[in-house]
Amino acid sequence: MTADQRRNLRVFQDYVQKILDPTYILPYMAPWLGDDQMQYIRVQKDSKGPMEAASLFLQYLLELQEEGWFRGFLDALFQAGYSGLHEAIETWDFQKIEKLEEHRALLRRLQPEFKDRISPLDILPDMSECLIRQECEEIQQICSNKGMMAGAEKMAECLIRSDKENWPKLLKLALEKEENTFSQLWCAEEGLKDVEDDRMEASSIEIFIQEDPDYLTFSQNSCPHSDVAHTSLISPLKPRNYQLELALPAKKGKNTIICAPTGCGKTFVSLLICEHHLKKFPAGQKGKVAFFANQVPVYLQQKSVFSMYFERLGYKVAGISGATTESVPVQQTIENNDIIILTPQILVNSLKQGSIPSVSVFTLMIFDECHNTNKHHPYNMIMFNYLDQKLGGPLGPLPQVLGLTASVGVGDAKTIEEAMSYICRLCAALDASVIATIRENMEELEEIVYKPQKLFRKVESRTTDKFKVIISQLMKETEFLAKNVSEELGHLFEIQNREIGTQKYEQWIVGVHKECKVFQMADKEEESRICKALFLYTSHLRRYNDALIISEHAQMKDALNYLKDFFNNVRSAGFDEIEQDLTRRFEEKVQELESISLDPSNENPKLKDLYLILQEEYHVNPESKTILFVKTRALVDALKNWIEENSALSFLKPGILTGRGRTGMTLPTQKCVLDAFRANSNNNILIVTSVADEGIDIAQCNLIILYEYVGNVIKMIQTRGRGRARGSKCFLLTSSAAVIEKEQMNLYKEKMMDESISRLQAWDEARFEREIQKIQIDEKSIRDRQQKLKPAPVKENKKLLCGKCKALVCYTADVRVIEDCHYTVVGNAFKEHFVSKPHPKPKSYGSFEKKAKIFCARQDCNHDWGIYAKYNTLEIPIIKIQSFVVEDVTTRAQTWYSKWTDFNYKWTPFAPTEMSQ
Repeated sequence: MTADQRRNLRVFQDYVQKILDPTYILPYMAPWLGDDQMQYIRVQKDSKGPMEAASLFLQYLLELQEEGWFRGFLDALFQAGYSGLHEAIETWDFQKIEKLEEHRALLRRLQPEFKDRISPLDILPDMSECLIRQECEEIQQICSNKGMMAGAEKMAECLIRSDKENWPKLLKLALEKEENTFSQLWCAEEGLKDVEDDRMEASSIEIFIQEDPDYLTFSQNSCPHSDVAHTSLISPLKPRNYQLELALPAKKGKNTIICAPTGCGKTFVSLLICEHHLKKFPAGQKGKVAFFANQVPVYLQQKSVFSMYFERLGYKVAGISGATTESVPVQQTIENNDIIILTPQILVNSLKQGSIPSVSVFTLMIFDECHNTNKHHPYNMIMFNYLDQKLGGPLGPLPQVLGLTASVGVGDAKTIEEAMSYICRLCAALDASVIATIRENMEELEEIVYKPQKLFRKVESRTTDKFKVIISQLMKETEFLAKNVSEELGHLFEIQNREIGTQKYEQWIVGVHKECKVFQMADKEEESRICKALFLYTSHLRRYNDALIISEHAQMKDALNYLKDFFNNVRSAGFDEIEQDLTRRFEEKVQELESISLDPSNENPKLKDLYLILQEEYHVNPESKTILFVKTRALVDALKNWIEENSALSFLKPGILTGRGRTGMTLPTQKCVLDAFRANSNNNILIVTSVADEGIDIAQCNLIILYEYVGNVIKMIQTRGRGRARGSKCFLLTSSAAVIEKEQMNLYKEKMMDESISRLQAWDEARFEREIQKIQIDEKSIRDRQQKLKPAPVKENKKLLCGKCKALVCYTADVRVIEDCHYTVVGNAFKEHFVSKPHPKPKSYGSFEKKAKIFCARQDCNHDWGIYAKYNTLEIPIIKIQSFVVEDVTTRAQTWYSKWTDFNYKWTPFAPTEMSQ
């Protein structure tokens, strides 16, 4: 070892101490360290932690005089898996490790939330490449012996010490894959910056309603009679009279919205219309149908149904999803098939990129759940293309349009006139000249689709709630402690109107977390201490809030058990001073809380009423099938426990159905639950969250119970539509007069919707078309004005500087746009400014194949600029604008853009000849 190497190791020893757990490399250092020294290092780790152990290890190392130990140390690092540290010491360049410090600080700050929300075994397979093998084994062992919270804390400690430059990004991808809510706090690329962008993104999210998929009334393939259904699909089906009535306007070629109840077979009606449409074309001409489904499960179901029905007739059916577009271009799939089932965003993207010139490639477009055709929904984006073509002059024949829905809705309408206006706007959006409903064959419909009787049960809440009083006091104490952590952030705890035991309180906690995430101080250690403390306090407040919600709607003992499990996990993990103090405060109240929760006088009145409903309905009909709707997953578990523990309800065999988040169900598990509910008479009650009224096909049942569960008029119609058996009932059980009032308002709005549709159907066709066209012209005028308000694209040449080192990279005149959304740089000069490394996850998407990552070539920078990709036959760089700063050539003013669409520049389209030259 040279003197320079020894000196450098002393200079950079802080980096080594932060990363290295020396016990992992001791077996490789046996030729240079004695047994006593290695034992002392292990003891130091056990008593004071890996950083102190690394300090002692380096002390021993630097005292060595034998030849070869430095190379042996490097080899040991490499063999143990410390590839990043090995590279840094070999080159004496610690910049990559230094760049990780921001992410380490963020994870330290978020550590309380990390161990509270992360299930380490779920993400470990995706994170293993940035951890040492022994670390992975230790995480698994801790999870097994001490629980998930302790395992998550160990994983956080390992990641904070990781020397792999990609661990922040891998963590982000793993969290997104598992749909983990912690991903909302974790910004792997931007660290603590761009919170304003985060807020803007969150506030602009829109919720789109998902109607019952309303599969064929004969297509319950999982039911015992599914063989009959399958045979029916292969052979021609005889439609019912009401189905023929619904299909008639569309068969005449009119743009139609079909509004008919859940369970009446709207999908079958669309098959009839589709078949009639394809057969009407003379020899030498062909029709082409697009069927749009909002959600992937519905897309898969409809693809199966259409394939089964039409392939026997000799038509080609294909589906287009995100997965298929990677291997087969959208335009090729459309050209080669007669019927295309797809999610709407696929067509929106293709129209925008120009790969599909216009909607004129289709002769019929079918919109499932067409009530979503508003605002920025993809359905509306498709229809904007259609309407611009209709109102802007002939550019080819327009397709026929068919919309399917159980409820067109009325929006915020208060009167019949306002409701009629709302429905007209939906018709204008879909260019519909007819709203088809069942009028002449209502008796037949009522024989097939049974409208459940709607009943309201208002129950009283507990007259006294000692459980809530105690938990409220614990929360006040915790808030007081949190407020005193920091003067700068103390104001967050002075906000009024955050009632405990509500969703609003949860939202307040999320707001505090956002503030902590971007809080900065000159003293970074103090900053980290403050933020970690606030995350700990608010994590405990969140659990108390959850417990109050459980207690309000279920049993107190379920709420108490929920808190006990949480504090047991806390105790098994790091258990620092704050956690010890909070745990002590809780444990002082446990005995009193247990006494209260076991007192029969504190039984929840809602559960008494739920018990009476179930007893009465199953006494009258022991073969009843029930769906019990609740608001949260925690309540699903609590009510399942209550049923199973209640001997008087032993005749019930509850199943549960929840969404597909981290703690929810996978798609196959959901399918198994539904199959069991359909086929097995023992599975006679299903406790579900909102997932069951949003796109999952559920068998007939005769009892629906809405347990403190209410939505808008469309959701009400969908949920009630689950009770399809004759004589079915739908109960709303609540302690809130406001909830009943809202549901009664929904019933009123449903009647208002029906009356509004009837009045519109009474208009003569010419009047209706005039009204629709007037709305369309007005809406287009607004869109055109908004388009004109956009400033003209900038033409002046500007500089692109590296966002990190500010070196000149290229000029905007060198940039070319590909397919309207990808950007490359032409000319050999640009190639001198970047270096490339093999892409960690090479992948094809559309016309592109990822080959490598590209970085700033300056050794002191190495900023990530984008990718190197194969595009058709060319290999070209694809850059991301957020990696650069745009500088005005004249004024030298600099601007940073988060996405290309924000940079209003007149880009030159890409020409392959420029690259080949």
